Amino acid sequence: MEAGKIYYDTNEVAAMVGCEPSALRFWEKKFPQLNPKRDSRNRRRYTERDIEIVRKIMHQKEHQGRTIKGAREQMRRKEESQLLVQRLLRVRKFLVDIKEAL
Repeated sequence: MEAGKIYYDTNEVAAMVGCEPSALRFWEKKFPQLNPKRDSRNRRRYTERDIEIVRKIMHQKEHQGRTIKGAREQMRRKEESQLLVQRLLRVRKFLVDIKEAL
């Protein structure tokens, strides 16, 4: 990845991760997490976050042998668990603040 570059086009991302551009377009339809921005000419513009999601999808499929459905479910569960951890950390902070106030 180029230093200082914010957006990458479909062909650049495909070359970076070693897949076909058509696979990126297909995964965009199947994974709600993958949602590249569009420019004024309606071309997809991928961010570092989008590229990381593509790599996670590829890892799930190639190294863990998951189907598209299985990879999507695994990513959804991971997001839910991360949200739960964030909520628990907020609750813990709230309780610590209450304890200190007493």
